[in-house]
Amino acid sequence: MLAISLDGESVEVKGYFKVGYRYLILLLGIGSIVLGIPTRGFELYPVIIYSMLAAGMEASCIEQGYGSLSLTSGVVLAAGVTMGMPAAQAVAAAGYILADFVRRRFGKATIFGAAQATLAASVASYLYQTLGGPVGAASGAFAGLQMAFILAYNMINFSLASIWLGLETGEFLWPEYSAAAGWTLLAAIVAWPVGFFLSQIYIQLSLQMVVMAAIPLLVLHCLGHFYVKVRQAHQEITKLYSASRKIGTSIDLNTTLKLSLEQAQNLTPFDQGIVYLVDGYVLMPVAHQGPVPDAVRYSEVEKGQGLVGVAAQRRKAEIATRSEIDGSSRVTRSHQLALPLTAGEHLVGVLLLERQRSAFEDHEIQLLSILAGQVASALENARLYSDMAMLARLDGLTGVLNRRAVLENLTGELARCRRYDLRLSVLMVDLDDFKRVNDTFGHMAGDTLLRKITASIQAQVRSVDMVGRYGGDEIIVILPETTPLKAYTAAKRICAAVRSLTAAEVLPVTCSIGLAGYPQDGDTAEQLLAAADRAMYKAKELGGDRAIGRRQIVRPVNADDQTSGGPLAGCR
Repeated sequence: MLAISLDGESVEVKGYFKVGYRYLILLLGIGSIVLGIPTRGFELYPVIIYSMLAAGMEASCIEQGYGSLSLTSGVVLAAGVTMGMPAAQAVAAAGYILADFVRRRFGKATIFGAAQATLAASVASYLYQTLGGPVGAASGAFAGLQMAFILAYNMINFSLASIWLGLETGEFLWPEYSAAAGWTLLAAIVAWPVGFFLSQIYIQLSLQMVVMAAIPLLVLHCLGHFYVKVRQAHQEITKLYSASRKIGTSIDLNTTLKLSLEQAQNLTPFDQGIVYLVDGYVLMPVAHQGPVPDAVRYSEVEKGQGLVGVAAQRRKAEIATRSEIDGSSRVTRSHQLALPLTAGEHLVGVLLLERQRSAFEDHEIQLLSILAGQVASALENARLYSDMAMLARLDGLTGVLNRRAVLENLTGELARCRRYDLRLSVLMVDLDDFKRVNDTFGHMAGDTLLRKITASIQAQVRSVDMVGRYGGDEIIVILPETTPLKAYTAAKRICAAVRSLTAAEVLPVTCSIGLAGYPQDGDTAEQLLAAADRAMYKAKELGGDRAIGRRQIVRPVNADDQTSGGPLAGCR
């Protein structure tokens, strides 16, 4: 068996420690019961009453963050003070077991918890009696000893549970344990008067009066439990409403992705979060929050692969636990939750959350699942808006940028050039005698040829260059960070490509290209386009199928320029 290093030990050894500790607590719990068996008569009926009361208190405990507030220890105190250690042990164990039956979560953890409670009750009872605390005596003089009993019971129970949690998670987090210890201490302080009160009633009056007094105590405890639950539910619904409203305020895809992770963090704390969007048969990570490794942040996931792929395939929340080794050779455990983002029947993506410390609880998964539906709708709307915005910038015939988008991009590039002292060139491409194609073969044939020529022009320039339709058969090419000489080289490629593309056609088509550059031909979009347009018309006057810049308008092209391959010579 492969063992992973864990501070000089192995994961296999760590597993043995966990199993050994579990059985140790079980044996100690059973042993304490055996040693505490009474030698004289044992009153079963009061123990049953106390056990039922303890179960009700435990089942309606008030959970707050990392701790809980319960009056169960007060009932255990009353049983121990009035009937001795065996009664305290029985009430502690039976109360825990019956409470889990009521909460429908009986399992191995229930038996382990009952053993812990039994052991804590044994130690607390022994401490109480060793310090001189009487059994069956009703006197306020022993109130301090009863406080010692309840403090010992709660803190021992807490310590045993903390050790188990540390072995389970592999680390001790002081903020969490200190908060839980504070709640344990508060529970002891609140439960002590209850135990003192019940024990005095039982000794001085009767068991029937204990039942009568316990009913309002249990009712108040349950009301406190339900109040806290309702208050927590109200807070969660308020957070969920606020999160949904904020996510729905944006129609920008990147902003929506960022808001989705931020609002998920507001609902439930997590260490790392990634949003995957569907791209065909794979899921692409598009946004993240927290220290997500590059290997995860830039890796696509196929549907059905890993936790994310399974959640996408099954369209339901998936949870998993992942272990890894950190820089100190210590194994850390993290809990993952993958939530499918579905808008109706359409899968938009997957939200993956990961955190250490504790697993995601059921109510957290429910809240995040509701939020995931809102996120999916918001992302779908943002993506549709993004697609529509992109389509609004494209020419419907050729698929390249339209005139408005060309002007916006050119204006933006010129601002960048002025800021960083860069160069830029513009090509104005016009097809020679293209009207003959429309007149001879019809506009549909002309449109088809224009699409082919535009695609050919796009293939001759870089991915950073921008191609747009200025109008009719005029095409603009924006070449960022390009000198006139390099722009002319690109223009020659375009001329040759158009000529080659239509050479076999009945009516071959060529193109005339005018060049203009920043800053020598102008420093605004209008000035550059006007300069390129003038140069293009000059190329047409000279017979077309060539590229001409501002210099050749000032100094006419001669035969030497064309044959020598000068920097602004014709294309032919």
